[in-house]
Amino acid sequence: MTPKELLFAHRYSEAAAAFQTLVVQHPEQNYYGGLGDALLCLGKFAEAVAAFRKANEIKGRKLKGSSPYLNQIGTAMWLAGDKMGAMAEWHSAVSGILDGSILYGDLAGGANQGLLLWYAAVTLKNSTDHGYALKYLDRLKRKKTYGADAWPQPVLMMVLGEQSFEEVLTDGIGSPNLETCLKTARTDLLKRRYLCQALFYGACREREAGNNPGCMSKMQACYQLENPIIELEWYLARNECQRNGALTKI
Repeated sequence: MTPKELLFAHRYSEAAAAFQTLVVQHPEQNYYGGLGDALLCLGKFAEAVAAFRKANEIKGRKLKGSSPYLNQIGTAMWLAGDKMGAMAEWHSAVSGILDGSILYGDLAGGANQGLLLWYAAVTLKNSTDHGYALKYLDRLKRKKTYGADAWPQPVLMMVLGEQSFEEVLTDGIGSPNLETCLKTARTDLLKRRYLCQALFYGACREREAGNNPGCMSKMQACYQLENPIIELEWYLARNECQRNGALTKI
């Protein structure tokens, strides 16, 4: 199996070892991103930060303006306990999109950076970055930088208060019923990825409204999904559940 196949088979230690071998054997190629993903799965957050920074350094040398791992760096920092540093990293990612120094973004024009910054600001009760994140997301909406079906555009609209959680489920997973979506996500990786983000940011909306039980209910539903590997929100939800004593899997 390739290192990526090992990763998606949830054989994280084997994947990390395989990526580490490739890093040593092929230093001219950028295997640090995959190594960072495996380390994130293993909970080795400080090591993941270092791997993602190296991946960004290599990518930036090859393509000016490319910093594709800022979101991962911020997430690993947050999970390692450096929440202010993580928020600064996500703020930098948003600022870079705005001033054109960073060319990397998702299909929604860089919504993921803004969503992560919004989560951090809500959680840390930082009104300055909260407003900054919302203005950034509103700017993306008004610029219409995304396609008609580009994810996570429905999540962006929910955060801005223009779509309900149920509408996001319908757009992304195909049903407004959470139980139906959970069943779909068991066998459809793409739908699982969408549901992971829908649940995580739906939880954060509940937190913003002061509904902590509703927040933790959605956080736990997110964590109970099989790890989709790519979505950083799954790791953040796991951390939320760990801190709140809700780590039991169903």
